[in-house]
Formats: sequence, C-alpha cells, structure tokens
Amino acid sequence: MIELFEYIAASAGALVILLTVAVTALRFNYAINGRYWHWLRALFGWGKDIRELAGRLGMTEQELRNTTPSFREVFIPKKRGGQRRLLVPDAGLKTLQRRILHRVLKKLRAHPAAHGFERGRSIVTNALPHRGQRVVIKIDVVNYFTSTTAKRIEDYFRRIGWNADVAALLTRICTAEGGLPQGAPTSPRLSNLVNYNMDSRIARAVQSRKGQYTRYADDITISFPENHPKQVRGIIQLVKRLLRQCGYRIHVRKKLRILRSHQQQRVTGLVVNRKVQLPRKIRRWLRAVEHRMKTKGSASITPVQLAGWRGVQAMIDRQREGSG
Repeated sequence: MIELFEYIAASAGALVILLTVAVTALRFNYAINGRYWHWLRALFGWGKDIRELAGRLGMTEQELRNTTPSFREVFIPKKRGGQRRLLVPDAGLKTLQRRILHRVLKKLRAHPAAHGFERGRSIVTNALPHRGQRVVIKIDVVNYFTSTTAKRIEDYFRRIGWNADVAALLTRICTAEGGLPQGAPTSPRLSNLVNYNMDSRIARAVQSRKGQYTRYADDITISFPENHPKQVRGIIQLVKRLLRQCGYRIHVRKKLRILRSHQQQRVTGLVVNRKVQLPRKIRRWLRAVEHRMKTKGSASITPVQLAGWRGVQAMIDRQREGSG
C-alpha cells in the first residue's frame, strides 16, 4: 500500500513538472507569437466574458447584445482633389464606440513607431527621427482603414484576452463592410494596435540597416544616414511584402517618393533637411499675415485661424526643443 501511495505521489509530481514546463514553453512562444494562447482560448472557451465588458462600459449585457451598428455615408473633399468616403456612426453607436475607446482600448500599447492618434505624439514627433538624413523614403498605404480587416480586428480582441463571443461582438460594433470604417472614433486607435507586429517587423528591418522608421496612419517614412540605392530598393520591396502579409498595398506611382538631401524633404508636412520646421513658403506667408494684422488690423485669414497657426508653430518649437 505504501508503495502505491509513493507511486501516485511520484506520478503527480511528474505531472506537475510537465504542466509547468508546458505552460512556460507556451508563455515563451506567446512572447514570440500569440497563436498558441489564441488556440488554447478557442479550444477551452477561455477569456474575459460579456459580463466583464458590460461592467467596463456601464451597460447591461442585453443592451450590448442588442446593439445594431448604423452608419451614414459622407463624402468630404481631399486636399489634392477627389473625395474621401467616410462611414460616420449614428449618435448612439458613436457614444458606445467612444466608451470602448476610453475604457477598453486606451491603456493598450501601440508600437513606438506609430505617431498618428497616439497621446503625446504628433506630426512633429513623427518627423523628428528623420531630420538631417541623406535619404528619406515616403510610402503611402492604399485604403488604409478599410483594408484593416474585421478578421484581423477579431483576432486581436482574442489575443488580448476576450473570449470568442465578446471578440465577435466588439468587432461587430467597431467595423463595417469588412474593415475599419473611416469616421468611427475607434478606428484610428484600433489600426495602430492591430498593426503592432507589422510596425515591429518593419522597424527591426530598418534599424538593422541603421535607418529610422515611423508611421502616421497610412503615411510610412523611412530614412537613412547614407544614400545606398541598392539598400533603398531592398527596403521598399521588404516593406511591400510585409504590408501585403497584413492585407495592405501601397501607392507606387505618385505617392512613393525617394528624397535625397539636395531636395526638400518633407515628413507629415514638415521640412526635415536640417531641423524640423514649417516649409519656407508657409513661414514667409505667416510673417506677412502677422505684419498685416499688426499694421492694418486685418489679413487674409481670421484672428482665430492665425491663432491656430501660432499654436502649430508653438507645438513644433516645443517638441523640437524637447527632443534635444
């Protein structure tokens, strides 16, 4: 009998050791690729449930389940001609999306290279890493929001710990027509969160070549301290491939630009050849407006618009100096 108990105890101990090793291995693999935990959660139904979500959002479970997403189509003019299509949520859905943004998505981590729509980051912080570089590459993603698919969003919600039911519900609330709707409060933040791994892979590839990488929504910028044409062609092809794996494609004609140091290098509208600043044409125009406002009391823009430009300039100065 004693031998039987010893055998059982030894077997139980071995089982505990095996389980510990298995869990450690899974956690290690999850740090590299979240598919393992995703698979286990799907198999066993693990994850935070709708009660947890309802509590965070201050709603009942039934109210959440009864949510019917409704959007209206709006067209706005683009700066360079044409129109941009927006899908704007109705008032009730917009309120719910904002709650999700602040109570579910706010504390989640986007990659440091993502500067659009992130607290403490701006067009200035996006431009700063590229100042004084020999070559600047500008890449634009086609239909960035709508190409960020609902399938990727649902997978992301599963990876961060929601069960299948809640992940599907959150995806239904935050997506439209199979992707992120441009015009929804949650879309910019979700696009950054779901693209963490993409940004990480591009950043590692660029940094291994001594370059800099930033992304502001659909605008990708890569720069290098030396101008090596072969390196430039290679990184563009690599970025194309990595983007394609995430369901994106790039503009290859007008919006793929390679700018050398003898050209004016602009990143998110700011010149970065020597220091980050507004283009010379805009700076001269603003000085003329300021002078006319002081001497004549009026100018081609309103005092409110001028105050807005002053705010932009102050932000540039503050963040540029803060970068050292």
